[in-house]
Amino acid sequence: MAASEATIGLGTTFSYQTDDGPPAVYTEIGEAVSIQPPQPVRETVDVTHLASPNGTREFRGTLRDPGEAEVTFNFTDAAYATASTLFMADGVTKFRIEYPDGGTEDFEGIVTGKPSEAIEVDSVRRFSLPIKVTGLPVYTPDA
Repeated sequence: MAASEATIGLGTTFSYQTDDGPPAVYTEIGEAVSIQPPQPVRETVDVTHLASPNGTREFRGTLRDPGEAEVTFNFTDAAYATASTLFMADGVTKFRIEYPDGGTEDFEGIVTGKPSEAIEVDSVRRFSLPIKVTGLPVYTPDA
């Protein structure tokens, strides 16, 4: 059996495009501690009819929904200020996840909030950045 090629999450970064270049420039928002990449799904429509084979429902694929992404950061003034600016932007923003193996996942989205986690006496302050993705994400493996 061949050795696993799996990688761990340590070293993954999350950034947004600050200059479209060329080359495009991406800037990290802050200290990301958790990244939920977009999870595209495809909707279906029921096309069952009275003569459907074997009395079984039939479906066809319809539109794809690019889903949402969510990133949790350690709370710093700079990161929260950047998140606030992204939240107030009316247009879409380009985002990039860069994986430890050199692969990237690029997508565009709209920041839909900037909720903070509960502040507790013995825990790290954190906030999340939920993003509604528009268009399909593009994954590029390391060259």
